[in-house]
Amino acid sequence: MRGAPAVILLLLGLALLVPPALAGDGPLVLAVEVPVKNQEVYAADTLVAGTAWDERVRVTFRNNGDVPITNLSVAVAVPLGMPVSIPQQPLTGVTADGGTVRASVPVLGPGESQNMTFGVRPPASVQYRTPAPFVVTATYLAEGVSQAESVTAEAVVVPPFSWVTYATIGGSLLVLIVALLVFSRSSMLTRFTTSDLVTIALIAALLGVVFRWFWQTFNDLLGPFGGLLFTVPTSVLLILAVHLVRKPGTATLLFFVQEIVAMVIWGTNILLWLGWYLVEGVAIDLLVMLLGGDYADRRGTAVMIGIVRGFVSYGAFYFLFAPAVWHIAYAAWYSVFQIGLAVLGGIIGGLIGYSTAVKVRGSVL
Repeated sequence: MRGAPAVILLLLGLALLVPPALAGDGPLVLAVEVPVKNQEVYAADTLVAGTAWDERVRVTFRNNGDVPITNLSVAVAVPLGMPVSIPQQPLTGVTADGGTVRASVPVLGPGESQNMTFGVRPPASVQYRTPAPFVVTATYLAEGVSQAESVTAEAVVVPPFSWVTYATIGGSLLVLIVALLVFSRSSMLTRFTTSDLVTIALIAALLGVVFRWFWQTFNDLLGPFGGLLFTVPTSVLLILAVHLVRKPGTATLLFFVQEIVAMVIWGTNILLWLGWYLVEGVAIDLLVMLLGGDYADRRGTAVMIGIVRGFVSYGAFYFLFAPAVWHIAYAAWYSVFQIGLAVLGGIIGGLIGYSTAVKVRGSVL
């Protein structure tokens, strides 16, 4: 009798491992993909409000049984009143009416699958993260018996954080002004000379034209590691500018000029991206001030500058500016991976940048 409780617990555990029988279980399997993108890179079941294009939704129906399915009728209830578009596709007869997308398949043989694709336009704006469930129902005949299946894709619509672009600009400038006022009485704050401005302009041009072209041209060769082609040179040139100019505000001015160059050469929208350029510059200038005016004079400081730049820049991009400006939600693991890659590039660039900066400054002096 003493072993009875243990036996009961074991039986309960085994019962929990066995999936419960569902009424109406049949050979038809339904699957929904929202949006139709690379799920290893982009967030699944996530739409960003305010997109200027339709996001694709794909519903797949597969016959996992050993008998044909006939008279298959599939209906998808589109949430939030999102407008629907029907693109050309192999499956004919896909229609949309009143927020419901329908398709029919006369016969679906054993092991066969079909899919229907349609586009939805996310709402122009949402105040909060809003549930957007896509409910799929299907009716069909299997061996003359009428059956039904349903599945729900628990998608969400997230706000694009449009305020981030402007708040980051204002916040970055405010923090920089306060920091400059705090350090205004120290010997750290001196004017930029003509030589300083020329140095910053040349380095900004290298960043905004040469290395950006190099990154855009060869980025795909390294796949997910392509970011190193941009983070390493950026860290090297940033440390070179900070070490040679040696003035508070150098990094902020450098990235601001780089943004101006990008606007002229590449047509970058300065109002949308200015905050992103400023926030990384302000972070570096604050770091230099907090370190007592260490302008990458030590190898460790140079590496720290590279790390901070990579973390702040890529963190702000993937979690704030990509949803706000591009209306794209990246998968969390992919965002963290790219931030880690940027930090790695900052370490490599910090080591190379320190050695380069010391040699260049020594030759100039």
